[in-house]
Amino acid sequence: LPIFNARLAEGLQQLAKLFLFVQVRDPETRRKLTPDYTIGCKRVLISNEYYPTFNRENVDLVTDKIREFRENSIVMESGKEIPADCVILGTGFLTDPRSYLGNFEIRGRDGLLLLDAWRDLPEAYLGITVPRFPNMFQLIGPNSGLGHNSMIFMIEAQVHYILRAIEAMRARGADSVEISEAATKRFGEEVEEALKGTVWASGCVSWYQEAGGGRNIAIWPYSTIRYWWRTRRINPADHIFSKASVRTPVEAAAAVS
Repeated sequence: LPIFNARLAEGLQQLAKLFLFVQVRDPETRRKLTPDYTIGCKRVLISNEYYPTFNRENVDLVTDKIREFRENSIVMESGKEIPADCVILGTGFLTDPRSYLGNFEIRGRDGLLLLDAWRDLPEAYLGITVPRFPNMFQLIGPNSGLGHNSMIFMIEAQVHYILRAIEAMRARGADSVEISEAATKRFGEEVEEALKGTVWASGCVSWYQEAGGGRNIAIWPYSTIRYWWRTRRINPADHIFSKASVRTPVEAAAAVS
């Protein structure tokens, strides 16, 4: 698909600029609204009503950085003070699981904390399972997010994969199933290589990446059909099936408020 490849996306980008030219009358406003990165590097806005808003006389587009908030105004880096009685903060998405899992104590084998396992980099095989964390499955984990399609489709594929893993565990009379470290390492290397040359690695800083513009930890680099194909069955050779040595369940940890 053109949106995946930075070079092929150039034609789509020119079409988007033409759309902007048609919809926004003021040249300076058009300049401010024109992205300085390849289309798709950040999430694409699809709307027929957003651009015409800036033609209204009671709408101003200010792209300077905010320096401070005051009681009845906002002060920009340029020193300009803008009166304000209501401020809506739209700061994007928090997609790094190390941030939103901070209030949960998830432990795997030998008491390993998930946040410690992910200290350097959050990785999960197909965004679902993590080595040394048996019977732990997640939805929309690392590198299973999308910037181009429906996440519902991905979630359904992940649920299907989890059910197949549980079925395989029961068929072997096992009590736990976990992905191997080797399979997870191969998957991480595959994703990192696949992201090269895509729009998601074309130079912008987005919520797809680690803080500060690091590695892309959110996006699945292929099509949704390919993800469906990869999750329709499990490869037993990539998994570790074990019987429990202790039958007493571990007490659930309380969430930290």
